[in-house]
Amino acid sequence: MTGMTWDVESLLDLSRGKLKDLLERADSIRRMSGDGIELCSIVNARTGGCSEDCAFCAQSVRWNTGCRSSFLSLDEVMSVARRCRDSGIHRLSLVTSGRTLNDRELDRLCGIYEAVSNEVGLSLCGSHGLLEEGQLKKLASAGVSRYHCNLETGPGFFPSICTTHGIEEKLHTLGAARAAGLDLCSGGLFGMGEADRDRAEMTALLSNIEVDSIPLNILMPIEGTPLAGAAPLDPETVLRWGAVMQIAVPGATVRYAGGRSILGDAVSMGLIGGIGGLLTGDYLTTTGSSAKDDVELIESLGMKPSQR
Repeated sequence: MTGMTWDVESLLDLSRGKLKDLLERADSIRRMSGDGIELCSIVNARTGGCSEDCAFCAQSVRWNTGCRSSFLSLDEVMSVARRCRDSGIHRLSLVTSGRTLNDRELDRLCGIYEAVSNEVGLSLCGSHGLLEEGQLKKLASAGVSRYHCNLETGPGFFPSICTTHGIEEKLHTLGAARAAGLDLCSGGLFGMGEADRDRAEMTALLSNIEVDSIPLNILMPIEGTPLAGAAPLDPETVLRWGAVMQIAVPGATVRYAGGRSILGDAVSMGLIGGIGGLLTGDYLTTTGSSAKDDVELIESLGMKPSQR
């Protein structure tokens, strides 16, 4: 499903509409893909030791957060994958800290992906930084069907949260992933001090490249990072922009990801207002919600988990 081309001013105008109307419009678009809510999970395959200076991230070596470096074994990842399967989760993403992967690291991950794909049968997503098309083709051959690389925010605000790489490099990686035959997962992190215009700029980019999945993350400030003292974001802002993203990118699944516990009861409003997926289980450096609790929430709203 493709939609109209959105520019920043049109998205800003859309975001200012009545909340009830926005949620209803977004929900009608989401339901064109079915009534199910997708559940996915992530595992932090490599933790810490990152050279980049993303202001929100506990895994950067530049911030004093106590995050230790580690790389999970095949057995550890397989254990997580089996738990996901048994909990009714149908997509798993392996995430590695760091700017990119070297050949040895790529080969190690490809072996893990092949084992998970062959034994557990989950849909697989990879999140491994700024990769080139040849590396992404190797991941695809190992069983990965989708590549994740968050834009985080719009290009105007991006230099305020990261100086060691640019949003253009992220767009290059997403283009390489598409060329390698992979679906695209890319979204943002709200609550870093960005304005609605920054959210609109990011959404316009996501619309232009027609991503397949949009994770909506909410900052949970981590002690030791430059954003440790960031003010909490109000839930209505998240509800509005979740709906805007679904309207602007009608072919994508917009999913609540890290930090959604901040929303409280507003999570339910989002699920009947355009949100089509939940990242469930623990996140990278923060605690999440259990798959059991999420299934119960979905069913309480008259919906069911999707197997897409």
